[in-house]
Amino acid sequence: MAAQENTFPPEIWTEIVECSPQQTLVALSRVCSMLSVEVRKVLLRSVASKETSGDNEKSASIIYRPWAFHDMLVKEDTNWRSTIRFAKLNWLGEYLDKDGKDALIGRAKPVADHLIFKTAMMLSECAHLHDFQVNSRSLTIATAMLNTKPLQITSLSFSLPHRYSWEDLYRIFEIPTLSTLVVKNLLSPDRPAFRFPPPIPDELHLKSAISNIQDLTLDECGPLTSAIVPMFKWPRNLRKLDYSPSRSKCEPYWRGILRRMGDISDAIDLSVHVLSPVKDSLEELEFDLGLDRHWILPFRTGGLFQSFANMSKLTVPVELIMHSRGLSQSRLDRPFYTSLPHDLQELTLKFTILTSWHPRPAHSELQTNQCLLSDPAHRFFDELSDIAMHKEEFFPSLKQLILTEDGERPFLVKCVHTKHSLEDLRSSGIQVVQGDWYRQSRETWV
Repeated sequence: MAAQENTFPPEIWTEIVECSPQQTLVALSRVCSMLSVEVRKVLLRSVASKETSGDNEKSASIIYRPWAFHDMLVKEDTNWRSTIRFAKLNWLGEYLDKDGKDALIGRAKPVADHLIFKTAMMLSECAHLHDFQVNSRSLTIATAMLNTKPLQITSLSFSLPHRYSWEDLYRIFEIPTLSTLVVKNLLSPDRPAFRFPPPIPDELHLKSAISNIQDLTLDECGPLTSAIVPMFKWPRNLRKLDYSPSRSKCEPYWRGILRRMGDISDAIDLSVHVLSPVKDSLEELEFDLGLDRHWILPFRTGGLFQSFANMSKLTVPVELIMHSRGLSQSRLDRPFYTSLPHDLQELTLKFTILTSWHPRPAHSELQTNQCLLSDPAHRFFDELSDIAMHKEEFFPSLKQLILTEDGERPFLVKCVHTKHSLEDLRSSGIQVVQGDWYRQSRETWV
């Protein structure tokens, strides 16, 4: 662009650049050196790997060529250390470099030669990096990063190998800037079916309130047992926990207890009690038992989540707390709602058991908008009505009830009883959000 043709003042160009999408910015950067400088300031403010997705990356510049991005950091043609505010790197995926060769190293080469590893090390030098998220492949990679230099990572995700050290996992919890952690394949050290992991060392049992992690996700993990309690002592203010166990890892555990004890009630109470170190700080909890949906195991529970004083959001299987399903009963002979936190604002019930809620024969002449008083669906919604009746006394802050599915849809009927129950809930100030789990008229009875 010739100097005499550029009649816009720099301030206007700055506003145009701020409001332009990434594709337009790339084109503008090739017009002149002045626009190239302004565009880089915007593009480098937030960067994210191509594979990453989510709300945080909607306004981020996508790194389509990681090798070129790394070269740009090495050449230091721009002041990226003071420009980048948000970065997210995804370790997964194999890229090609500018010569068409694999830019990421093979398994036999050192982790430190990995392109994403080197990029993460350079980005850790940014002076104003407020949000740095890394999706590494395993704990080994994360440990190698810690051994290289101090990191200012705010979010980290990795999968645990078959053999791992609790000391290495503890070091991850100790990262001062880390607020969000996603761990996959965590196993309790007291599982007799596995040689690994080893027990948590005694010196780590004494550690407490050493971590700034506020959001913890345990995905595809094993059951919660007492041997893993020390880990929940490490965060000083854990606010959100998503515990999503793998059914294949948990099934042997529940089968073993059922075989030895003839009842899984105590083990279910223990799974909730394991979280007692964080019961005063936890505000959001997604909890599951990892029971296979084909299992029908009656059990009796204690107080469950009643002691979680600050919990506002809870997601649980419906079979865990609702007595109408015929599985869970209170050993204290109390209604189901007494096991819920007093300050609860949002309750999500997941249907997980793969059994029909309608034990009627296929030749039944009942229409799809009718139901029998003996139907589990009817008893379930009758029980939900108790929430509306006792809302002010037990959870006055409850605003939303979400009914959703997990896997196969349960068979529920839209009938006058369910309609009245839902009206009771809404009239008490509770918004009911329903997933697509109702039986449709075109479906046949089973």
